[in-house]
Amino acid sequence: MMKSDKMDGELPRYKLILNPTDGSATSERATIHAIYLAKETGAELLILHVVETTIVWYTGALYQQMVDRLREFGDEVLKKALARAKEEGVIARSMMIDGHSGTAIVRVAEREGADLIVMGALGRSMVEKVLVGSISNYVIRYAPCTVCLVK
Repeated sequence: MMKSDKMDGELPRYKLILNPTDGSATSERATIHAIYLAKETGAELLILHVVETTIVWYTGALYQQMVDRLREFGDEVLKKALARAKEEGVIARSMMIDGHSGTAIVRVAEREGADLIVMGALGRSMVEKVLVGSISNYVIRYAPCTVCLVK
């Protein structure tokens, strides 16, 4: 894993770029940048969608219906991003997990050994719209690697 304080002026050599996406316009722009960087550096691209189960305040069957809809939406977002990456000849894979977006992104970056996270500065989360950029702020603070935010 690359740490900026240990680079000693060397150019970064990305092996794995993590691209969290929620399907928002900002997130789609971040995916385009992530694909470009992966293509130019030869890095593998991991496209991540987090099913934000922490904001689903329903119970029982209604809760499960909402989570299922969020997962279906996530599948479509990932398929679109993965197809775009493959069109550009980028080695890419996708992953979908449930949880809090910020925490999940950081954990995946740690577990997978990401060298760079490329993500949108603002997403589509209702809570995030109120707390402007809280997920990206969390990721910047706790990520084990460099984070690039796209507006």
